[in-house]
Amino acid sequence: MAEVVAQLEKQVESQKKELEYARLKIRVLEERLRLQRISKYGPGSEKLSSLQLELLEQEPGVSSQEVAAESERESPAPASEAKKKRKHPGRQTLAADLPRVERIIACAPEQCVCGNC
Repeated sequence: MAEVVAQLEKQVESQKKELEYARLKIRVLEERLRLQRISKYGPGSEKLSSLQLELLEQEPGVSSQEVAAESERESPAPASEAKKKRKHPGRQTLAADLPRVERIIACAPEQCVCGNC
């Protein structure tokens, strides 16, 4: 009976070592994958998290050329900079030599508000 217990303890120890090795290997592979995604998708100035990189990896219609073109493209200027407001010049004065005609048009009695009509 003691022999069986010792054999089971050895088996448990070996499986614990295998499990720890597998966990360590998974961690190393995940880190390699993360670094590969950063080199593929993330320019040096951007800081992308692992979750963001996974989303980019899963995107079906995005090629590496599109990602590179998008990262090189300049961001659009804000609306305030794109549209510079000019001061409106206002109504320009008419030339002095144009003929001027004054006409007084009387309003209808029911529309009169001044009482002088």
